[in-house]
Amino acid sequence: MVDRSPQKKSRRQALAATGGAVGGVLLAASPLFDGAAGAAASVASEHHHGHLPVHDIEEIVEAEGSVSGGVLSIGISRDDIGDVKGPMGVTFTPAFEVDGTLTFQPLHGGRAFFNGDLALKVDETNPVIDAIIENDLVFQAFHQHYDDMDPQIWFIHFRGTGTPRKLARSVRKVLAATSTPLPQTPPEHPTTSLDPDRLAAILHGDAEVGDEGVVTVTVPRNDTIVVDGIQVSPEANISTVIEIKPLDFVGHVAAVAPDFSLRSDEIQRVVATMRKDAFHVGCLYNQETAETPQLYFAHMVKVGEPYVLAHEIRRALDHTRSA
Repeated sequence: MVDRSPQKKSRRQALAATGGAVGGVLLAASPLFDGAAGAAASVASEHHHGHLPVHDIEEIVEAEGSVSGGVLSIGISRDDIGDVKGPMGVTFTPAFEVDGTLTFQPLHGGRAFFNGDLALKVDETNPVIDAIIENDLVFQAFHQHYDDMDPQIWFIHFRGTGTPRKLARSVRKVLAATSTPLPQTPPEHPTTSLDPDRLAAILHGDAEVGDEGVVTVTVPRNDTIVVDGIQVSPEANISTVIEIKPLDFVGHVAAVAPDFSLRSDEIQRVVATMRKDAFHVGCLYNQETAETPQLYFAHMVKVGEPYVLAHEIRRALDHTRSA
C-alpha cells in the first residue's frame, strides 16, 4: 500500500486536532438555482452558536470521531459483520459501506442536535427501533442501501435534540441493542494507494483516508435545510458522501460508492446522468422526517478507474445545489 495520506489536512482533520470551532453554514446559491440564497437568509441559523463537549460525548458513546464546521461526526463500523457481497461483484466491508455515522451539532443554550444512522443485521432492526423510542429519540427511516447484498444489511436513521451528554447516553443505549464492537477509534496513520487530494479536487469536497485505504469525500450542500425547526449544518449527515476503495496496490482500480443528497427536482437529472455512465443504482429514500425541503438519498456503485469515476460523479453533482 502506497503512503498517500493527504499532505495538507482537510477541514475535518484540522478542526479535530484543535477540538473543533463552530463554523457557519454555506448559504450561497448554486448558479443553477437562482433565488436559493434569499430563501436561505430568511431561516434562523441556530447552529451558529454553542460548543460541544467532544471528549465527553466520545467517552459516553465509546467511539472517537472528528469535528468539522463545529459538528462532531463519529463513524461506527460493523467489524462483527465482516464482508458483504454486493451488486456488480463488489465486496462491501466495515470500512466500505458497512458502517454508520453519528453526528452532534451544537445549538443555543447548551443544547445539541443529533442526527445519525446505523448499519444493522436483520435481527437487530426492531430492538434498535424500540431503543430509539424508549430513549426519547426520533425514529426517522428504515431501509436498505443496496439490493442483492449477502447478507442483507439494513440501515436505521434517528435523531434527537437535548443536552449533548444526555443525547450521547441515549445514543449509547441504542448501540447497546446491537452487537457493534466497542470501543472504536479511527486509524492513527491511514494510508492508501489513491490520491485523496486529487479526488477531493475533482469532486469539490473534503477527503479523509480510513481503514483499508478507503478515501471518503464529503461534498456539502449549498442550500438551507431545516429539520424539526432547526437549521441543520451540511456536516450533520445531510451532505453527499462518496466512498472510494482501492482494489489494487497502485490505485488504478477502485470501487466507488456515492451517496447522493438530493432535492426532488434534482433526482431525475442525477439518476439519468449516473445511469448513462452505467452506475448501479441501489436505492432512493428519505432519511429525515419533518425536513424542509425534503431531501432524498440515493446510493450507487461502480468499479473502474477512480479518477474517471470521480469526474462522472462530479458531472451528476453539477445538477445539484452542491459545492
